[in-house]
Amino acid sequence: MHASPQLSNRWFDYSVRVQPRHTDYAGIVWHGSYLEWMEAARIDTFRSVGLEYAALVQMGCDLPVIDVSLRYQKAIPMGEEVIVKSRISKREKVRLHWDQDIFCINDEKPCLLGHVTLVPVNSENGRILRKPPKTLQDAIDHIMN
Repeated sequence: MHASPQLSNRWFDYSVRVQPRHTDYAGIVWHGSYLEWMEAARIDTFRSVGLEYAALVQMGCDLPVIDVSLRYQKAIPMGEEVIVKSRISKREKVRLHWDQDIFCINDEKPCLLGHVTLVPVNSENGRILRKPPKTLQDAIDHIMN
């Protein structure tokens, strides 16, 4: 018998002002900037529940991305303020599935729909941690509830 994956509906917000360094030659957000913002939002989400990412690394645990999907809905120009909405949408065994949607501050529809999958690994040997540190488990539980 397989346990069903845990699901969450709780979103965390991270705001960004689009700077020139985030854009391409046309003044539109460059695709790599979205990934940077999404990572910062995940780290900020962990911080908001009491887990500093540096402390996780010191424990010998890292959370690499094993899958990423971006679906562009609307171009974002320089100077715009955006909100990266993040949540762990599903936990499957040790895989953490994050939904990360990006909205312009005054838009109801997302500019970007993002999905990222992470797994905890041992920093020294790169092997998947089948039993992540308790501190990480507690943070994930707090984020999902």
